[in-house]
Amino acid sequence: MITPFFVLFAVFGFFPLLYTAWVSLHDWHLIDGDQGFVGVANYSALFADPDFYNALVNTASIFLVSTVPQLLAALGIAALLNRPLRAGTAWRAGVLLPNVVSVVAVTLVFAQLFRRDSGVVNWILGMVGLEPVDWENQRRSSHLAVAVMVMWRWTGYNALLYLAAMRNIPRELYEAAALDGASRWRSFWSVTVPGIRPTIVFTVVVSTIGGLQLFAEPTGRRLFTVGNVLARSGPCDPPASGGVGHGDVHGGVERFFSGR
Repeated sequence: MITPFFVLFAVFGFFPLLYTAWVSLHDWHLIDGDQGFVGVANYSALFADPDFYNALVNTASIFLVSTVPQLLAALGIAALLNRPLRAGTAWRAGVLLPNVVSVVAVTLVFAQLFRRDSGVVNWILGMVGLEPVDWENQRRSSHLAVAVMVMWRWTGYNALLYLAAMRNIPRELYEAAALDGASRWRSFWSVTVPGIRPTIVFTVVVSTIGGLQLFAEPTGRRLFTVGNVLARSGPCDPPASGGVGHGDVHGGVERFFSGR
């Protein structure tokens, strides 16, 4: 029996997947459409391109640096929000604010924070006697900067998911653990974490998907390029390196993924 779920999955999941695979075997132009069947030539060109492997390694690096600390921090924040708090509703709403801020605003703010010469982060490093970091043009520092932006944006969202799951754990389990002499730390790992395991699995899967999409959507994470163009180019000045839509974004994305 064909269910509505099966129909929806076939239309919005299975068919787009098959269609994408079919398009990948053709020379496809965005405006003119299909230019002919080329077989696996597109894949051969992709796997022969060293930039592909470079981008793949950098994407995996940013994914690991951002996702693991993000989920651990979200788990800790959720545990704190699950305790009795003054103005608890305000605190819970506050952790979601980074997620509703415009991506453009986030990009511009973090671009200013991590600028080499006048960024706030380098200013703080200078106050404690450390040398400024060229966040844009060094592989590790650029990965760390983008990871910080990703963590800031999504930690609160995952924390609320964990909090909702924690609220569904029966209080009797905590009372039984307390009667057995378990500390709060022990109760957290023996009662709370197992009780929200399905939610943890969900957030890991979703975060993995989002982290790997950094490879497919580099311009969505152009932490430095937009800020640099706006900082260098006035209202009457031509944008540096050919403009936001072409030269600077292309060059910035290339530098970002290649670590150059």
